[in-house]
Amino acid sequence: MRYENRLPPEGINTSRVHPLRQFLQLAVGAVVLVVILVIVLQYAGSFAARRIPFSYELRVMERLDIELGEAQRHPQMTAYLNELAARLSRHLPLPDGMSVTVHYDSEEVFNAFATVGGNLLFYRGLLSRMPDENTLAMVMAHEISHVLHRDPVAAVGGGIASTIALLGLTGNAGTGVAGQLVSQAGMLTGVQFTRSMEIAADDAALAAVNAMYGHVNGASTLFELFSANRGRQSSTRQARWLERFLSTHPLDEDRIRRISQHVQEQQWRSEGELTPLPADFRRWLAVD
Repeated sequence: MRYENRLPPEGINTSRVHPLRQFLQLAVGAVVLVVILVIVLQYAGSFAARRIPFSYELRVMERLDIELGEAQRHPQMTAYLNELAARLSRHLPLPDGMSVTVHYDSEEVFNAFATVGGNLLFYRGLLSRMPDENTLAMVMAHEISHVLHRDPVAAVGGGIASTIALLGLTGNAGTGVAGQLVSQAGMLTGVQFTRSMEIAADDAALAAVNAMYGHVNGASTLFELFSANRGRQSSTRQARWLERFLSTHPLDEDRIRRISQHVQEQQWRSEGELTPLPADFRRWLAVD
């Protein structure tokens, strides 16, 4: 038996694939895996957060001692908004122990939102545009529905899980190239997730408004107001397909169309007498 110390063939360590191409393939693969993991954790965090008892939300908000609204400066408006919320809540299946508290802020912001602990915040900028109680009831029922569906705590849970994932995988929560890529991908996924919440809240709100007034007149008016307000604020108009994909909420025309379809399916009345706002409503808005 003979042994020879042969030289290796030429080019044995040379790949036929360009090194830059190999690097790009590995980089893209790594980013895709990270994005998938972050998305999974985001949904897992949201799922787990919805299982937290509502009473825990209340205790957390009490300990944080966050001041919402201006109840002392605007007691009449705050009282009316909470009275309307109480009437609407009777037509929404809130479980025992779950309640909402409405706060009023005199800033000229065209918005209202729901946060953890059943807290709703309504701004004067939105309320000043309300033509009647039916339209206001639609947005109020929409925000109550977010609390009913545990959307605020789910959003917090998903956000925390995503942040932890970014910290563990990239060493930061969104800075750097990898973190930015993951953050952007996570944002787009979050948009779709948020939009599904909005659609469910619209459906529940519409049912509550119909149950309280016997018709849904005024519901579409809300989204017509949103559309008009967005038109004034936007200097450029995106392509509709792009806007539909990137928007955190369904497009206003899509929501109006869905209301019309829902009314036909449920055989609800789309016309009916509109309930006026309280006689002193505009005076309450004028108080600084």
